[in-house]
Amino acid sequence: MAPDHADDHIRVGNSERERAIALLNDAFSGGYLEIVEFEDRSEAVYAAKTRGDLRVVLEHLPVAGHLFPDSPVVAAALPAQAPVVPAGPVQFNAEWETVRRKGVWSVPPNILVTGSMGTIDLDFTNATLPGPLVNVQLQVSTSTVKLRVGADQEIRYSELDKSGWSSIKDKGGPPVRPGGSVINVSGSISAMTGVTIKRSAAPASQF
Repeated sequence: MAPDHADDHIRVGNSERERAIALLNDAFSGGYLEIVEFEDRSEAVYAAKTRGDLRVVLEHLPVAGHLFPDSPVVAAALPAQAPVVPAGPVQFNAEWETVRRKGVWSVPPNILVTGSMGTIDLDFTNATLPGPLVNVQLQVSTSTVKLRVGADQEIRYSELDKSGWSSIKDKGGPPVRPGGSVINVSGSISAMTGVTIKRSAAPASQF
């Protein structure tokens, strides 16, 4: 069990959860976690309410000390060098604009899409993903959102809230083979925003 901290009772928000997910990605990439344990811990991050909850999720991982660098107990235990602070989400602004990413492109671990009256077209089929989980947060209204995934990629949107006449059309279905990254879509869509999910067929050479 992790030691008690004086600030374990302090509630956490999206920024702390995003930092925890980024640290889990680092741990997975470094070989400290299996995919099943990574997924279990990621689910626990989204359910966490306090700093103590998040500390339990990162327990026994070498990156745990970077979760709350402002904590007095943690700061004393950290090495002399400055900790690596995970970068915040990369923002795509779709305010009366078209945001399109296709072909070979590097996907950030955390994406925030904002704006209204725009078009968002993200194709992950041939993209380079940073790890087993990518978070896409939508904060858009009166917009068109197109998401395309590859044969082994899973897309989840249970945390995406819709209001007004907004809709989600999942034409992709489940992955046709296991082992791909999970793309978790969260946030909110409003005012007649339409989200369409499609799946690209796997190349014939892979069968």
